[in-house]
Amino acid sequence: MRTPTSPGGPGEIPATPGDGVPRTRSTVVPSEVFAAQFLFLTGLALPVVSALVTSLPVHEGSFTAGVVVAGVTALLTAMLGSLGIDRAGSTVVAATLIAVLDVVVCGLLYYATPGAGFAVLAVLPVAWTSIQLPALSRACVLGTALAAVVVVVTVRDLTGEQSWTTAVTTLLNLALLFALTSWAGSRWTARNRSQRRLLESQTRLVGSALDSARTQERTLAEVLDVVDFAVVTLDADGAVTANRAAEALARRVGAPDATEAVLHAPLYRADGTTPLAASEKPLALVRSGQDVEGLLVRLGPPGPAQVPLSVSIRRVTGPRSDRYVFVARDVSKELADAQARDDAVAAVSHEIKTPLTAALGYLELALAEPDLGDEARELVEVALDNTERMLALSRDFLSARSRTPGVPLQLLMEPCRPSELARSAVEGVRPLATERLITVRLDTRTESTIPADPLRLRQVLDNLLTNAVKYNRYDGTIDVVVQDAHRADEALDLPVEHDIASEGAVAVPGVEIVVRDTGRGMTEDELASLFTRFYRTDRARSSGVQGTGLGLSITQDIVRAHGGSVDITSRLEEGTTVTVWLPAAADESVARDVA
Repeated sequence: MRTPTSPGGPGEIPATPGDGVPRTRSTVVPSEVFAAQFLFLTGLALPVVSALVTSLPVHEGSFTAGVVVAGVTALLTAMLGSLGIDRAGSTVVAATLIAVLDVVVCGLLYYATPGAGFAVLAVLPVAWTSIQLPALSRACVLGTALAAVVVVVTVRDLTGEQSWTTAVTTLLNLALLFALTSWAGSRWTARNRSQRRLLESQTRLVGSALDSARTQERTLAEVLDVVDFAVVTLDADGAVTANRAAEALARRVGAPDATEAVLHAPLYRADGTTPLAASEKPLALVRSGQDVEGLLVRLGPPGPAQVPLSVSIRRVTGPRSDRYVFVARDVSKELADAQARDDAVAAVSHEIKTPLTAALGYLELALAEPDLGDEARELVEVALDNTERMLALSRDFLSARSRTPGVPLQLLMEPCRPSELARSAVEGVRPLATERLITVRLDTRTESTIPADPLRLRQVLDNLLTNAVKYNRYDGTIDVVVQDAHRADEALDLPVEHDIASEGAVAVPGVEIVVRDTGRGMTEDELASLFTRFYRTDRARSSGVQGTGLGLSITQDIVRAHGGSVDITSRLEEGTTVTVWLPAAADESVARDVA
């Protein structure tokens, strides 16, 4: 943005070359000439009146001529002001002529009345000219002033009115005074113009930055109006700005505008019926120092018009006050999709339970036959065991739904040995491993007994070993290690690898089950999402290996319900290690329902 030069100051300031602003000549406006001349005539009036009263004039003709010329300059100044000449050249010429006449007035009055100090008054037009007018005008006025002093001093010396020493002294003093005045005025003007040029350059830069900021603001506003999620900003004064999506959202819930929707519309929890308390609202949470990221709330009263929103808020700290940025995304479609998936999982699980229950009943009847041979009984027992596991898996599917589960998994705690469960699980997976030429090695370093649910703990081992076989390479290996291990008390916030004894921390005894394979491995990003329900890596989906993405999620829930932990480390093309740690004593504070 270019800022024009105002004409009210001491003229337009020439810009530096190459700054994009055309160079202009120094100009002066009639009002400035009128002001300077008024000051000069005011200063001249006092000594003139004093000379008339005290009869000081020695040369009355020169005195009269000086007064007449002063009147002429006053008349010219008045005419200049009334005509309003604003052309640069005309005004400068007129101002130069008036300044020269002022110097002539001072010379005539000085010659007429040497003791009245009229010579010093010539400093006024010299100084004003050096500040306001260009170099040629300054030279004319200064030359006229010096010439007038030389003429007057020379004439007075030749007529014998003063000695030559006095004449030389007067000449040098006045010449030095005029020269210094002109030099000081021109230097001040040059410095002032340099500062003005710098100020104008900075003004242009600020204007350009302001234009750029406004352009970016308009661009951002256009972008925000295009996106389909609501963006609302709130400042300390309560002023709200919103994009089109926010205004549309306000109309959906019956609010007159986005301001009303953000500040006063009712908010409910994810269930859609429980109102949020004032301290639980997103803005209150952010103001209290908490992070709000993807918070699920429902906007509007319960009913068809209620909108589920995923809300995130950012606090933008400013020099004067903070500003809050709301980002709200309508998740109606996502929730509907999740509901449809839950319904499908529930329907399939219930359909699977019916034939499994029937098969389970017939197998139990078969085992009750007294004439069943030992070999057949063993086969039926294996079939019964696997049928029970399949029935438990169907219940797991119901528990793995994203909404509130209808059938929570209950832990039936009893003393059990993880080493025995590991042996049974290894034997159960060995046929599948043999088909893929995978070697399974078991190392039981402890026979400790811990309180646990044997069925659920066996489910954990089956999940881990099945994954280790399915995602291993042909001719690979699986190492299973069961050993005693201590973990740091979580309340102390110590890492597992920390030297507990050296810190004097509480060490919790337990049993550790390590399953290590030589499979494909995973990346860090894949590890971060590994416990998400229904999550499978891209390579797992493209490999053709069947799976639901529920095994590790349920495994983590079961282990946590026991008060333990699951840790996974992996490296691409080297393998994966899963470590399950279970406490040696039951924690009564741990919930036994796995949801």
